[in-house]
Amino acid sequence: MIGMTEELWRRGEIMKTTTILCDLDGTLVDSRRDIAVAFQHAWRTVIGGIPPSTTAIAQHIGKPIEEMLSELGGMLSPSLLSTFLTAYRRTYTRQDARLTRPYPGVILTLQALSTFALGVVTTKESGQAEIVLRRLALIPFFQHIQGGSRGLRLKPAPDPILAALAALHCAPSYALMVGDTPADVLAGKAAGTQTCAVSYGFGTREALLLCAPDHVIDSFGELVGLVRESQG
Repeated sequence: MIGMTEELWRRGEIMKTTTILCDLDGTLVDSRRDIAVAFQHAWRTVIGGIPPSTTAIAQHIGKPIEEMLSELGGMLSPSLLSTFLTAYRRTYTRQDARLTRPYPGVILTLQALSTFALGVVTTKESGQAEIVLRRLALIPFFQHIQGGSRGLRLKPAPDPILAALAALHCAPSYALMVGDTPADVLAGKAAGTQTCAVSYGFGTREALLLCAPDHVIDSFGELVGLVRESQG
């Protein structure tokens, strides 16, 4: 896909990429089964009845758990919501990412991108993200893991991306944000980075294209050719 960024590269009006930020769920790893197990357990424990299916839950992965719950019909009081979140997090931690797998080509691609500064920007709490990355032997590739934290607005706000860039000492114009949902693309745009949407994750291609990402790739491995082109 030829976007505005490629046109600017041709005219020499854009900085070379030095830093790549990646969303976690739906971009680096397929985590739908572990998330569904934890979500369904919390639903049965706190709400009761039949929980949403794994497919239904997967359509909302990438959003805060509170928002996922609301959109799936789980309207709870503040106290019950707190109980739900606690049950979800405990079960997710116990799962230890045992059902989560890297998408095809992720490890080889990260090895090929080792000359870039690499970071993860996720809505997950940093501790939960580290569980996944350690379990799958991905954590050594990344110099910074930016999870959701108090005081930072979540994607699509630019806050977590800007926090990650500050930790990596990188200006937004040198960075590329890679993600599978509109929130990832919009957050990158708001932060002033280049943006790359992946079509294989939890977001739909149609919704991603509406956000006008600079690039769209159909496999993580395509990222290597894309960033090498940016180096001229």
